[in-house]
Amino acid sequence: MAGNLGKHKAFSMLELLVAMVLMVVIASCLYTALYTAFRAKRSAMSAVEPTSLAINAIDLIKQDTYGVLPAGGILAGSFIGTDSLGVNGVNADSLEFYTTHIYSENDHTVGGLGKIELVLEEDTDYNRENYRLVRRITTNLLSPRPIDPEEQVLCRNVKSLNLRYFNGDSWLEEWDSTADANSLPLAMEIDIQVLYNTTSSNKEPQIRRLTQSFAIPCGGAAQEESQAESGGSGLGGS
Repeated sequence: MAGNLGKHKAFSMLELLVAMVLMVVIASCLYTALYTAFRAKRSAMSAVEPTSLAINAIDLIKQDTYGVLPAGGILAGSFIGTDSLGVNGVNADSLEFYTTHIYSENDHTVGGLGKIELVLEEDTDYNRENYRLVRRITTNLLSPRPIDPEEQVLCRNVKSLNLRYFNGDSWLEEWDSTADANSLPLAMEIDIQVLYNTTSSNKEPQIRRLTQSFAIPCGGAAQEESQAESGGSGLGGS
Protein backbone atom coordinates (compact mmCIF):
# COMPACT_ATOMS: atom_id res chain seq x y z
CA MET A 1 0.00 0.00 0.00
CA ALA A 2 2.86 2.35 0.76
CA GLY A 3 4.16 1.78 -2.72
CA ASN A 4 0.82 2.72 -4.26
CA LEU A 5 0.65 5.97 -2.24
CA GLY A 6 4.11 6.98 -3.40
CA LYS A 7 3.07 6.84 -7.04
CA HIS A 8 0.56 9.72 -6.58
CA LYS A 9 2.69 12.25 -4.67
CA ALA A 10 3.33 14.50 -7.73
CA PHE A 11 1.59 15.48 -10.98
CA SER A 12 2.86 14.05 -14.19
CA MET A 13 4.21 16.31 -16.94
CA LEU A 14 1.13 15.66 -19.05
CA GLU A 15 -1.18 16.73 -16.21
CA LEU A 16 0.80 19.96 -15.72
CA LEU A 17 0.62 20.75 -19.43
CA VAL A 18 -3.15 20.16 -19.48
CA ALA A 19 -3.62 22.39 -16.44
CA MET A 20 -1.53 25.18 -17.98
CA VAL A 21 -3.46 24.98 -21.24
CA LEU A 22 -6.75 25.21 -19.34
CA MET A 23 -5.50 28.23 -17.40
CA VAL A 24 -4.47 29.97 -20.62
CA VAL A 25 -7.85 29.27 -22.22
CA ILE A 26 -9.75 30.57 -19.16
CA ALA A 27 -7.56 33.69 -18.95
CA SER A 28 -8.07 34.34 -22.66
CA CYS A 29 -11.84 34.01 -22.28
CA LEU A 30 -11.85 36.37 -19.28
CA TYR A 31 -9.72 38.93 -21.14
CA THR A 32 -12.02 38.80 -24.18
CA ALA A 33 -15.10 39.24 -21.99
CA LEU A 34 -13.57 42.17 -20.09
CA TYR A 35 -12.33 43.83 -23.29
CA THR A 36 -15.77 43.52 -24.87
CA ALA A 37 -17.43 44.93 -21.75
CA PHE A 38 -15.09 47.93 -21.50
CA ARG A 39 -15.41 48.60 -25.23
CA ALA A 40 -19.19 48.52 -24.96
CA LYS A 41 -19.01 50.91 -21.99
CA ARG A 42 -16.81 53.37 -23.92
CA SER A 43 -19.14 53.19 -26.90
CA ALA A 44 -22.20 53.77 -24.71
CA MET A 45 -20.55 56.71 -22.94
CA SER A 46 -19.52 58.32 -26.23
CA ALA A 47 -23.13 58.02 -27.43
CA VAL A 48 -24.81 59.17 -24.22
CA GLU A 49 -22.51 61.98 -23.09
CA PRO A 50 -23.21 64.46 -25.95
CA THR A 51 -26.94 63.86 -25.62
CA SER A 52 -26.80 64.28 -21.85
CA LEU A 53 -24.93 67.57 -22.21
CA ALA A 54 -27.45 68.79 -24.77
CA ILE A 55 -30.36 67.91 -22.44
CA ASN A 56 -28.67 69.78 -19.58
CA ALA A 57 -28.12 72.77 -21.87
CA ILE A 58 -31.81 72.84 -22.83
CA ASP A 59 -32.84 72.65 -19.17
CA LEU A 60 -30.54 75.55 -18.29
CA ILE A 61 -31.90 77.66 -21.17
CA LYS A 62 -35.44 76.90 -19.97
CA GLN A 63 -34.57 78.11 -16.47
CA ASP A 64 -33.08 81.29 -17.94
CA THR A 65 -36.20 82.02 -19.97
CA TYR A 66 -38.48 81.29 -17.01
CA GLY A 67 -36.88 84.29 -15.31
CA VAL A 68 -36.83 86.54 -18.39
CA LEU A 69 -37.49 90.22 -17.67
CA PRO A 70 -40.07 92.24 -19.61
CA ALA A 71 -38.34 94.02 -22.45
CA GLY A 72 -37.94 97.76 -22.19
CA GLY A 73 -37.57 98.13 -18.42
CA ILE A 74 -34.99 100.26 -16.65
CA LEU A 75 -32.54 97.41 -16.17
CA ALA A 76 -34.09 95.07 -18.73
CA GLY A 77 -33.02 95.31 -22.33
CA SER A 78 -34.39 93.73 -25.45
CA PHE A 79 -35.25 90.13 -26.28
CA ILE A 80 -33.58 89.41 -29.61
CA GLY A 81 -33.45 86.06 -31.37
CA THR A 82 -31.42 86.04 -34.58
CA ASP A 83 -31.78 83.46 -37.34
CA SER A 84 -28.40 82.84 -38.97
CA LEU A 85 -26.36 80.21 -40.77
CA GLY A 86 -22.93 78.88 -39.88
CA VAL A 87 -19.94 78.49 -42.16
CA ASN A 88 -21.14 75.01 -43.13
CA GLY A 89 -24.61 76.25 -44.07
CA VAL A 90 -26.26 74.81 -40.94
CA ASN A 91 -28.51 76.66 -38.50
CA ALA A 92 -26.46 78.68 -36.03
CA ASP A 93 -29.05 80.85 -34.29
CA SER A 94 -28.31 83.17 -31.38
CA LEU A 95 -30.38 84.69 -28.58
CA GLU A 96 -29.96 87.64 -26.25
CA PHE A 97 -32.19 88.55 -23.29
CA TYR A 98 -32.20 89.60 -19.63
CA THR A 99 -33.15 87.34 -16.75
CA THR A 100 -33.31 86.97 -12.97
CA HIS A 101 -32.18 83.35 -13.08
CA ILE A 102 -29.62 82.29 -10.46
CA TYR A 103 -26.41 81.03 -12.02
CA SER A 104 -22.92 79.87 -11.07
CA GLU A 105 -19.89 82.11 -11.21
CA ASN A 106 -16.43 81.14 -10.00
CA ASP A 107 -17.75 78.12 -8.07
CA HIS A 108 -20.30 80.07 -6.05
CA THR A 109 -23.94 80.96 -6.55
CA VAL A 110 -24.88 84.42 -7.76
CA GLY A 111 -28.37 85.89 -7.97
CA GLY A 112 -29.89 89.04 -9.38
CA LEU A 113 -30.23 90.53 -12.83
CA GLY A 114 -28.10 89.31 -15.69
CA LYS A 115 -27.78 89.46 -19.46
CA ILE A 116 -27.68 86.10 -21.23
CA GLU A 117 -26.28 85.49 -24.71
CA LEU A 118 -26.51 82.11 -26.43
CA VAL A 119 -24.25 81.64 -29.44
CA LEU A 120 -22.66 78.89 -31.49
CA GLU A 121 -18.90 79.15 -31.94
CA GLU A 122 -16.41 77.14 -33.95
CA ASP A 123 -14.87 74.61 -31.60
CA THR A 124 -11.23 75.43 -32.30
CA ASP A 125 -10.09 73.37 -29.30
CA TYR A 126 -11.51 70.10 -30.66
CA ASN A 127 -12.94 70.13 -34.18
CA ARG A 128 -13.35 73.17 -36.39
CA GLU A 129 -16.07 71.42 -38.41
CA ASN A 130 -18.35 71.31 -35.36
CA TYR A 131 -19.57 73.95 -32.96
CA ARG A 132 -19.86 74.50 -29.25
CA LEU A 133 -22.86 76.11 -27.58
CA VAL A 134 -21.68 79.00 -25.43
CA ARG A 135 -23.63 80.85 -22.74
CA ARG A 136 -22.31 84.34 -22.00
CA ILE A 137 -23.31 86.03 -18.75
CA THR A 138 -23.02 89.72 -17.93
CA THR A 139 -23.91 90.47 -14.31
CA ASN A 140 -22.92 94.10 -13.74
CA LEU A 141 -25.52 95.87 -15.87
CA LEU A 142 -24.75 99.28 -14.33
CA SER A 143 -21.03 99.23 -15.01
CA PRO A 144 -19.84 102.62 -16.40
CA ARG A 145 -17.48 100.83 -18.78
CA PRO A 146 -17.82 97.77 -20.99
CA ILE A 147 -16.97 94.50 -19.25
CA ASP A 148 -16.25 91.11 -20.73
CA PRO A 149 -18.99 88.56 -20.04
CA GLU A 150 -18.28 85.26 -18.36
CA GLU A 151 -18.36 82.37 -20.84
CA GLN A 152 -19.71 78.91 -20.12
CA VAL A 153 -19.52 76.07 -22.66
CA LEU A 154 -22.82 74.20 -22.41
CA CYS A 155 -22.30 71.57 -25.09
CA ARG A 156 -19.68 70.50 -27.63
CA ASN A 157 -19.93 68.59 -30.92
CA VAL A 158 -22.99 70.63 -31.88
CA LYS A 159 -24.02 70.27 -35.52
CA SER A 160 -26.74 72.93 -35.58
CA LEU A 161 -28.98 75.08 -33.38
CA ASN A 162 -32.37 76.37 -34.48
CA LEU A 163 -34.52 78.59 -32.23
CA ARG A 164 -38.14 79.49 -32.97
CA TYR A 165 -40.62 81.76 -31.22
CA PHE A 166 -44.41 81.52 -30.94
CA ASN A 167 -46.43 84.75 -31.16
CA GLY A 168 -49.84 83.19 -30.54
CA ASP A 169 -50.58 82.41 -34.19
CA SER A 170 -47.44 80.91 -35.71
CA TRP A 171 -43.82 79.99 -35.09
CA LEU A 172 -41.29 82.61 -36.18
CA GLU A 173 -37.61 82.13 -36.98
CA GLU A 174 -36.62 85.47 -35.46
CA TRP A 175 -37.77 87.76 -32.67
CA ASP A 176 -36.95 91.40 -32.01
CA SER A 177 -38.80 92.98 -29.10
CA THR A 178 -37.62 96.47 -30.09
CA ALA A 179 -39.56 96.20 -33.35
CA ASP A 180 -42.78 94.93 -31.75
CA ALA A 181 -43.66 97.23 -28.84
CA ASN A 182 -41.23 95.45 -26.48
CA SER A 183 -43.28 92.25 -26.64
CA LEU A 184 -42.05 88.78 -25.67
CA PRO A 185 -42.88 85.47 -27.37
CA LEU A 186 -45.44 83.23 -25.70
CA ALA A 187 -43.31 80.13 -26.22
CA MET A 188 -39.94 79.08 -27.51
CA GLU A 189 -38.66 76.00 -29.33
CA ILE A 190 -35.11 74.67 -29.19
CA ASP A 191 -33.94 72.33 -31.95
CA ILE A 192 -30.36 71.16 -31.43
CA GLN A 193 -28.38 68.49 -33.26
CA VAL A 194 -25.30 66.90 -31.67
CA LEU A 195 -22.79 64.36 -32.92
CA TYR A 196 -21.81 61.23 -31.04
CA ASN A 197 -19.20 58.49 -31.54
CA THR A 198 -16.92 61.28 -32.72
CA THR A 199 -13.87 59.60 -31.14
CA SER A 200 -14.25 56.39 -33.13
CA SER A 201 -12.08 56.15 -36.23
CA ASN A 202 -14.02 53.21 -37.64
CA LYS A 203 -17.46 54.80 -37.70
CA GLU A 204 -18.87 57.97 -39.13
CA PRO A 205 -20.25 60.32 -36.44
CA GLN A 206 -23.97 59.92 -35.94
CA ILE A 207 -26.37 62.85 -35.51
CA ARG A 208 -28.84 62.96 -32.66
CA ARG A 209 -31.59 65.58 -32.74
CA LEU A 210 -33.31 66.96 -29.66
CA THR A 211 -36.34 69.24 -29.95
CA GLN A 212 -38.23 70.80 -27.05
CA SER A 213 -40.72 73.64 -26.79
CA PHE A 214 -41.85 75.43 -23.64
CA ALA A 215 -43.92 78.42 -22.60
CA ILE A 216 -42.37 81.71 -21.51
CA PRO A 217 -44.37 82.81 -18.43
CA CYS A 218 -43.55 86.49 -18.77
CA GLY A 219 -44.58 86.43 -22.44
CA GLY A 220 -48.04 85.09 -21.57
CA ALA A 221 -48.42 87.62 -18.77
CA ALA A 222 -47.48 90.46 -21.10
CA GLN A 223 -50.08 89.38 -23.65
CA GLU A 224 -52.83 89.13 -21.00
CA GLU A 225 -51.93 92.60 -19.76
CA SER A 226 -52.06 93.96 -23.30
CA GLN A 227 -55.45 92.33 -23.89
CA ALA A 228 -56.78 93.74 -20.60
CA GLU A 229 -55.62 97.23 -21.53
CA SER A 230 -57.22 97.02 -24.95
CA GLY A 231 -60.47 95.71 -23.41
CA GLY A 232 -60.45 98.48 -20.82
CA SER A 233 -59.91 101.18 -23.39
CA GLY A 234 -62.79 99.78 -25.45
CA LEU A 235 -65.12 99.96 -22.45
CA GLY A 236 -64.04 103.49 -21.71
CA GLY A 237 -64.75 104.58 -25.25
CA SER A 238 -68.29 103.26 -25.17
